Amino acid sequence: MKFLSSLILTLTWFGLQGCVSAPRTGTCEVDSEHDECRPFRNGFIKIDPDLDAVKPLGSIDEAGWTLATNLLIGAMSPDWVGAYELKSKKIVWWLKTSADMTAPAEVFGSWAVLSLRDGRMIKVETQTGKVIWEARLNRFVSTRLTLSGTTLLAYSVDQKLFAIDFQTGQNLWVFDAGLPSNLLLRSTAGPVVAGNEVFLGSSEGDIRSINLATGKENWSLDPGRDEARFRDIVGEIGLGNHQIYVSRYDGLVFAVDTTQKPSDVLWKETFPSVTASAYRDGTIYIGCINGDLVALQASSGRQLWKTNLGQSVKTLTIGEKAIFAGGSQGRISAVSNANGTMLWHDDIQGIIARQPVVVDDQIIFATGLKVLYKYKIL
Repeated sequence: MKFLSSLILTLTWFGLQGCVSAPRTGTCEVDSEHDECRPFRNGFIKIDPDLDAVKPLGSIDEAGWTLATNLLIGAMSPDWVGAYELKSKKIVWWLKTSADMTAPAEVFGSWAVLSLRDGRMIKVETQTGKVIWEARLNRFVSTRLTLSGTTLLAYSVDQKLFAIDFQTGQNLWVFDAGLPSNLLLRSTAGPVVAGNEVFLGSSEGDIRSINLATGKENWSLDPGRDEARFRDIVGEIGLGNHQIYVSRYDGLVFAVDTTQKPSDVLWKETFPSVTASAYRDGTIYIGCINGDLVALQASSGRQLWKTNLGQSVKTLTIGEKAIFAGGSQGRISAVSNANGTMLWHDDIQGIIARQPVVVDDQIIFATGLKVLYKYKIL
């Protein structure tokens, strides 16, 4: 308990110790009307001040933080998961896991599911941390989990898709996509569900449809090969208008019609290596290893705009007016949805964790140094 006592005493809240009192100024790369653009950073939380003070090189948080009503749930350390209440500014519960988290905690109503390095998955009550069940997979999960009805879908790093009863934690079926030919990337896409179909990708770069009820394969589609070593499906698999939109690490982006067993893609485009992707309201956003952020019309693959963020894109969060991108070297950028204009950017210390958390009109980015930076959403 020594660790937890120290943690509670040294936790820093927004607006208190070390808080930025005024917005930081960054150089705006693409703005003809202003010499400067101002990131709306207005505070941060230091979960582990000692870790932040030492700043170990390459410190990574593979899980990040997840919002559950009024709580932020995430890894306090490699062995502890906890919930931090934003209103009271206190840790309200903690759970000794004895293994680090490998994916974001997934919140479903009043419960959260934790994915751990040793292959365990733990369902807990979000407000109390009470353990409901614990399941063990062959290997750990690094992608996001998906819940369809009472079926929880988890895609492990050895390319096995597990269907788990969300109420009991019992396995319903397992689909084996085959051992990966290479090491899997950390940012591979998780499974998505449409109707009675589960869509997932493989390290070979193909896309597959699995029957949600039985775990049997409906069809698979190989959109074409190249000489790239890594062809993993990355970012997120987008769903819209009976189509799926898929991006691969080797730069291939394509669309598939799901209304019938497909024999070919609707369209495909090629970009520098893709590291992040997101789909919203008929537009696909592609983040590349060279820093390019590209918007595509989902129906045709036509490029709408492109801008460069200065470093490899790691995360994409789509808002009503702006896209928030997390960079591989700690740069956070806000880009206009309409035309890709850079609104502001900010460089923070540390490697950015998984997807940021949106709380009311704030967006919170976390680093591997256990510091959570808070920005105002435009």
